[in-house]
Amino acid sequence: MKGKVAELWRYPVSSMAGEQLAVASVEAGGIAGDRIWGVLDAATGRIASPGREKHFISVPRAHAKIADGGVAVSVDGRSWADPEDASMRDALSTTFGFKPMLKPFDPIGSGGFRPRYEHAPIHLLTTAALRSLGRELPDSVIDTRRFRPNILVDWQDEDEAMPEKDWIGREIRIGEVVLRGKKPYGRCGFITIEQDRLPLDVEILRRVVKHHGRDFGIYCDVVFPGHVTAGAVVTVA
Repeated sequence: MKGKVAELWRYPVSSMAGEQLAVASVEAGGIAGDRIWGVLDAATGRIASPGREKHFISVPRAHAKIADGGVAVSVDGRSWADPEDASMRDALSTTFGFKPMLKPFDPIGSGGFRPRYEHAPIHLLTTAALRSLGRELPDSVIDTRRFRPNILVDWQDEDEAMPEKDWIGREIRIGEVVLRGKKPYGRCGFITIEQDRLPLDVEILRRVVKHHGRDFGIYCDVVFPGHVTAGAVVTVA
């Protein structure tokens, strides 16, 4: 059975909205530019965790992208500025409800700031899983952005509601890139949060916990790096 890449995403600032890509460079540590910065509360030094602390629940309303080799941020997805820009920092403070400090993740996690991605470098999800959840929750808005995958694979429906769960330990070839399924992606309250054109919906997490043991999508390691394009063929060994 074969599928194809439906969407490619990276999230330059962890917990903020990301950017959809036509082409992604997949390195050993994940998609280049993915989750390379973080948001902290400047008053306490706590790193933003919107799915676990209400204090940070508005962070996903802001946007981040890679521009001119660096990170650019926005509160509306239209006007962009450097994270150190004073007026942008004020705008983010108004949006978040606290004064943020944005900074790069320490590359080896030795500076008191956790590594950008602790479980595995790539998060993969299938359209089959999204459709299955949509059938279970017909009144909910089941959108890729709630689940924040790096790679959304267009895959036909199978008996298993989440086909990618069977890809754990197997090689996944996507164009010139080879991944290996590592473990299921355990979900938190992030998938319920109100964000850009997506309403608050606590039923989504309840359903994922009840029917999928909290898992939805999988983490993957990178076996062979390279470039991936939207529409690339996906095969599973």
